[in-house]
Amino acid sequence: MVRASGAADESSPGAAAELTELLAEARAWEQIGYVTEAREAYERVIRIAVVQHLSNVLAEALRRRAVLAHQAGESAVAAAGLQQSYAVAHAAGDLLRAAEALNALGGLRIETGQLEQARAVLEEAAALAADAPPLRARVAQNLGVVATIRGDHSSATRHYEEALVAYEGLGDAHGVATARHNLGMLAADAAMWVEADAHFTACLNLAWSAGDPHLEALCRVNRAEVQLARGEVAEARAGVEAARRIVDKIGKRSDLPDIERVLAHCDRAEGHLDQAETRLQRARALAAELDAPLTAAEAADELGDLCRELCREGEARSWYEMALRAFTALGAERNAARTRAALATLEPDGR
Repeated sequence: MVRASGAADESSPGAAAELTELLAEARAWEQIGYVTEAREAYERVIRIAVVQHLSNVLAEALRRRAVLAHQAGESAVAAAGLQQSYAVAHAAGDLLRAAEALNALGGLRIETGQLEQARAVLEEAAALAADAPPLRARVAQNLGVVATIRGDHSSATRHYEEALVAYEGLGDAHGVATARHNLGMLAADAAMWVEADAHFTACLNLAWSAGDPHLEALCRVNRAEVQLARGEVAEARAGVEAARRIVDKIGKRSDLPDIERVLAHCDRAEGHLDQAETRLQRARALAAELDAPLTAAEAADELGDLCRELCREGEARSWYEMALRAFTALGAERNAARTRAALATLEPDGR
């Protein structure tokens, strides 16, 4: 492992090379899932890069440290770090790293429910990354997520397919895996279970071979919802439990609310309704703690379903109304439409 040897002239090739190697060390920790070690390594890179005035390395380390902060549930810290990364890169005229920071910030804005802000920064990132096909593909993925949440199926499909074609052309197996995952999500939203499962299976194989445990966990959780829809309850639970073990190992707390939410689906399918209710309450609490309003709204919506099944219509109405307010505020039109339809099935005096 490389250790810093002190400050050097910014024009020194040795200084730049040493920091590049140190950054690679931090990235290696990140890739094998050692989040604490990776964050400490990026902190070390940042301190030295500031002293040596190496803007490119500083912008890169600030962005990567911010992404790890977000995955640990520290969204405010992550947003500040990404904005700092963008400012450093932009001031240095480094358009590629400025676009990288904006793309990551767009992803963060999506997860914290700020869709219009996400769209704006992602479109700026796309413009800055015009000559960088790999980054443009990642930006297209995120724009597809915005469209998906808003219920714009055609735009989402266009963005995801654009990314898939780009990644295939680049020979980027990891990128292909991510695109296949998102196309699987889109197919699942349309209840196209066979197509969705085919996308998720391909994603799992590619994520495993690419050595990305986080993507593997995410895919297992989302594939479980497809398996539940097909009546494959045992397989779904096994997949989510495997995802939880991965998340616990690598420290990606941002995935915990969805894991609890999908485990609640498994409980409900097996008739364990009290346990499902407890899990959904836990999912809501975790989502609030980790600043994940869309997941919190989904859990409230599912609590409405559960209370309706238990003939507790007054509580069901309250949960549905809470979810509907959140979905509407987030611009999640597809989810909002589904919740309105559920509310319409309740008796007028359901309170």
